[in-house]
Amino acid sequence: MRKLFIFFLFLTTTLSYGYAQVRTVTGTVKDSQSLIALPGVTISKPDGTGTQTDAAGQFSIETGATDSLTFRFIGYTPQTVRVGDQETLDVFLISEDQALEEVVVIGYGTANRNDLTAPVTEVNVEDLTKRTTANPMQALQGSVSGVQVVTTGAPGSSPTVRVRGVGSLNNENPLYVVDGMFVDNIDFLNSNDIENMSILKDASGAAIYGVRAANGVVIITTKKGKMNMRTRVNYEGYVGFQSPVNMLRMANGEEYAAMQLAKRTRGDSLYVLSSIDQFGGQGLVPSTSTDWYGELLRNNAPMHSHSLDIMGGTEKVNYSFGANMLDQEGIMDARNDYKRYNLRFQMEAQAFDWLKLGFTAHLSNSTLFSPDNGAFMLAYHASPLYPVRDPNNANAYPEDFASSTSIGYNNGVFNNPVAQAFYNYDRTKAFQVLPSAYADVNIWGDKLKFKTQLSQRLASHHKYDYTPEYYVDNTQRSQLSRLTSIQDRYTNYIWDNLLTYTDQADDHNWSVLLGQSMREDRWRKTQVSADDIPANEESWYVDLGTRSITGYEEEGTRNAGLSYFARGTYDYRKTYLLTATFRADGSSKYQTKWGYFPSVGLGWVLTNENFFQGQDFLNFLKLRGSWGKLGNDGINANAGYAQLNIGNDYSGIFGSIGPGTGVYIPGYTIETQYTNVGWEVVEEWDFGLDFTMANERLKGSVDYYHRLTHGLAFNRTRALRGGTLYGNFGDVANSGFEFNLNWTDRIGDFGYRIGGNLTTLKNEVKDLGGIAYLMGGQTTRPVRTEVGKPLNYFYGYEVTGIYQNQQQIDNDPITEGEDSIKPGYFIYKDQNGDGVLNEDDRTDIGNYLPKITYGFNMGFDYKNFDLSIVFQGQAGNKLLNQNRAARSQYSMMNGDAEFVTNLWNGEGSTNMYPSAEATTDGYNFQANSFWVESGSYLRIQNIQLGYNFNIGKEDKQTRFRVFATADRPAIFTNYSGFTPEVTGSGVAGLGYDLSIYPVSATYSVGVRVSY
Repeated sequence: MRKLFIFFLFLTTTLSYGYAQVRTVTGTVKDSQSLIALPGVTISKPDGTGTQTDAAGQFSIETGATDSLTFRFIGYTPQTVRVGDQETLDVFLISEDQALEEVVVIGYGTANRNDLTAPVTEVNVEDLTKRTTANPMQALQGSVSGVQVVTTGAPGSSPTVRVRGVGSLNNENPLYVVDGMFVDNIDFLNSNDIENMSILKDASGAAIYGVRAANGVVIITTKKGKMNMRTRVNYEGYVGFQSPVNMLRMANGEEYAAMQLAKRTRGDSLYVLSSIDQFGGQGLVPSTSTDWYGELLRNNAPMHSHSLDIMGGTEKVNYSFGANMLDQEGIMDARNDYKRYNLRFQMEAQAFDWLKLGFTAHLSNSTLFSPDNGAFMLAYHASPLYPVRDPNNANAYPEDFASSTSIGYNNGVFNNPVAQAFYNYDRTKAFQVLPSAYADVNIWGDKLKFKTQLSQRLASHHKYDYTPEYYVDNTQRSQLSRLTSIQDRYTNYIWDNLLTYTDQADDHNWSVLLGQSMREDRWRKTQVSADDIPANEESWYVDLGTRSITGYEEEGTRNAGLSYFARGTYDYRKTYLLTATFRADGSSKYQTKWGYFPSVGLGWVLTNENFFQGQDFLNFLKLRGSWGKLGNDGINANAGYAQLNIGNDYSGIFGSIGPGTGVYIPGYTIETQYTNVGWEVVEEWDFGLDFTMANERLKGSVDYYHRLTHGLAFNRTRALRGGTLYGNFGDVANSGFEFNLNWTDRIGDFGYRIGGNLTTLKNEVKDLGGIAYLMGGQTTRPVRTEVGKPLNYFYGYEVTGIYQNQQQIDNDPITEGEDSIKPGYFIYKDQNGDGVLNEDDRTDIGNYLPKITYGFNMGFDYKNFDLSIVFQGQAGNKLLNQNRAARSQYSMMNGDAEFVTNLWNGEGSTNMYPSAEATTDGYNFQANSFWVESGSYLRIQNIQLGYNFNIGKEDKQTRFRVFATADRPAIFTNYSGFTPEVTGSGVAGLGYDLSIYPVSATYSVGVRVSY
């Protein structure tokens, strides 16, 4: 009986204790950064049972004191909380993006942001997806200090990207590293596939990439699944349209006729009278007034994009899959569109506790139809006195386009712009696949690891340049259709092997990376041409036409590289930081096979010092400095080798076939005085500070950089022997400051953020190997490079005004002997005061590189609504308005209305614009500052308004976001051209505005769904 009593007493006590510990716990779950309540958060106990938060982020659950609760939500890192004696819990979940913010991707690894000794910029990937652009780099405009992005409006075009100025005459593009593979651009990449993007701007951060890193490095890692991750499905899509911005108004028919008649020449008057005679008019005012830009452009060019992303993982395997389709039509009213399809696949398996295997593949397939951009130049030049179409042009076929010759223009410069766009276009089909496979081996726990990765790039670009048979007039026609087929094939391999050791002892932390990399790049080009090809696009095969003798061309290159590199990091108490790297690059391209690129970075976290304790003004303050060397191997490696020469200049060497036949025997000449051409070397210093203050609401950084390029490669004129010699002869410096500042705060349900960045740039040539200067650009309006000046500045006379009367001309010494000068002509400045206008008076009249680039942004959110606005701009650069300046060669051309309607027409009328008569005289069209204008601008880059909400049961909620976006809707500039964003190959890359495809605004609506 006694035992039975003790048993019941024990059972009662136990049950009473157990029931006493089971109680109801309530609380809320919020985002740790925005403090917004999170509905639908899964809360589970150790036995698997649980609940979810309601619409207000609140929960209630019965649990015991010894239980722990695990909180899980899509897009957030799981968090486990021990209950203990708490009855109320406030849980703050950290988003996966926020968790990743503290870890920055660097060369061949990652690092904690606070431990960096280099100015590495981690791009906010969420901001990239807010921009409706085909190329992720276009979305970076104004977002990153030290990085200038110049775009065009052409579908499928690549932006020009400059990191901390220009230090080469050969190659200014940064290196892109996508999942370990080196590529020249990321036109093939979809922004929604990117998980991380880091930009290495200084030598300390980029030296690990050695000979490819002189222009900066952009490292991109694409999305990956995670172990034990519930399958997540995301869709994002938008539809929209594009419209021209800052539409250039050309002179209409009446304004153009008035300018021509004011010249008082018989020829100029005849053009006006011919138009009136053929197309009508009253008196001396023609009735025809064609707005060629209006005819050439369209206001509602559609654009849409759709992305699907699936990712997840089990205990041993994670995976992700992405697909995207982009369709963009251009604002030129012609066959002008870009379609791209992307697929991405990734899988990673934990084969053993010590071995992880992974595979990643990117596939991209695109088709681009490009019209003749020369139509934009024609739209500026062409007379408005004839129409787009003319039924009376009996010889025109297959379309009845009007002819400029019908009113007397016979030189082809004023051809019909619409016909030019209609009859000339290219089709480029591009395919690219980037597979990579890797293995991670844990040799000694988490301390010693080995990784090997094989990456490959297989790419093909097949361009069809087709011109149909057509006739407008004798200056605008194609007697036979012609097809040129150009195929470029690329095969690239990289095999990386990395050994990493990480350890610590008390307050000492260190890591060592040893690496070896092998690389091979192959390129092959085949070009075939034929005439008389059917117009049907399906018939674009060279074999269907007649091939000419010179219609075949083939060339290619093959380069290999071997590299060894190392990086060591050390810190003491996370206060004193040291990073050192070294890379040895071997290359088959140059006669000197090896280059060596060291770097070192130091950092000091002052807020970890004892003397900073006890204050709450500064949360974090770090001083850092770095030095290093980088290489640029985008240099012509073949200078000095035997070259095939043919023509009259070599007939004395190789002879000719019969006298007077004009047929010369080709042969090879070997340059006996060639230089040892090699890569350019950039040496860079950087000093900066990073800070966080005001309870981490204000974050910022300041940097001073100085980059010096040694061995600037260019062609130099040879003394006595004549000709030119290519080699590494010069030095050029880029220096300036970078500022970044961001404020984030929340007041109740209202959150806001304000941020900005600004970069200054001074570009200066330090040495040209003993020669005085280099000339480039156009012959009539050249650019010049000399010591003490920036690269490629515009070189010409400085215009100080307009001669208002004859007395002013007679009193100016420089006009002596110039009888053609009249009132209404330019006044040139006598720079040296010798009373003579000659070559000595030409000077620096501007440079295409901006002295300041900047961007700032604002963001607001209230409950489920959010609004973001981004601005970007530049200042201090000059552009040569070649459209206007072409008047020196073609005085009959039209002009923009501002120019044509403000021409000088009498004393005191204007001191800025010349007279109509002056536009026919070569004295006014020497290279001068009138044609060079400010390229400064401020653009509203992006506006997005969004609304976020959830649908579904608490245990299976679907997150929605609907948004409306305006990209590049407005620009503020004094530039008289269509757009101050001037870029491209050849002289366009030096600031010449000629046939530039204008930037457009894009308006779109879209939705994002996450399940």
